[in-house]
Amino acid sequence: MKKILWFVVLLAALTVSACATAAPAPTELKNPTITLNTVQVQNYFAPPWPAWPAPIPSSTPPPAGTPTPVYVPANPASPNVPMVLAFVWDINNPNDVAVTLDQMKFTVEFEAAPSKPGEYFAVQSPMVYEKQTIPAKTTNQLRVVVVLNAALLPGNLLVTNGQRLTALGLTDTNSVIRDWWNNVPDSKFGIKASQGTADFSGGGAKKIVTFDGKFPK
Repeated sequence: MKKILWFVVLLAALTVSACATAAPAPTELKNPTITLNTVQVQNYFAPPWPAWPAPIPSSTPPPAGTPTPVYVPANPASPNVPMVLAFVWDINNPNDVAVTLDQMKFTVEFEAAPSKPGEYFAVQSPMVYEKQTIPAKTTNQLRVVVVLNAALLPGNLLVTNGQRLTALGLTDTNSVIRDWWNNVPDSKFGIKASQGTADFSGGGAKKIVTFDGKFPK
C-alpha cells in the first residue's frame, strides 16, 4: 500500500513539474499597422537633358563666338541620371509584447501628371530584409531608400505597360520621365506605395500584414 501511495505522489509531482516547464502558448498577435509618413527627395540630380548644363556664370562676358557648353549623353532622350527617394514609414505595434519586422516589400508608382492625372505606373519594387524590433505599444519609423534611373525607365515602362501607355496616348515615354524629374522636387505629381506586404513575428506567433500609402496625402 505504501508503495502504491508513493508511486501516486511521484506521478503527481512529475505532472506538476511538466506543466510548470511547458512552453507558453503563442500570443494572439494583433496586426501591426504600417503607414506612409512622407516621401523625401534624398538625393536629386538636375535633369541633364540636351543644353545642360548652362554656361558657368561669369562677370566677364566670354569672347564672341565662344560655344555654349552642351551635355551630350549616350542616349540624349534618356540620360543616365538617378533619382533617390526615401519612403518614411510609421510602424505601430498595438500588442502587449514586442514584435519584429522580418521583411517587407512594396511597389512604387508615379502619377503621369500633368499629362494624365490620376494614371499611375509602377517604376520600382523595393524589398527590405533588415530586421527591426518594435516594443509593445510603440511606433517606430523605418526609412526605405529607392533609387531610380532615367535611362532604364523607358524600357521598363514599355515592357510592363506598353499597351496601356498607347491607349492613354503616352507614346513619348521620355517626355513622361522628364516631367517626373523636373517636378519631383516640388511634389507636383502623386506617388503611391501599393501591394505592400510585411512579415512580423513576436510572442511565438507570426503575422503577415498588407499596407499601402500615397504622397502627397
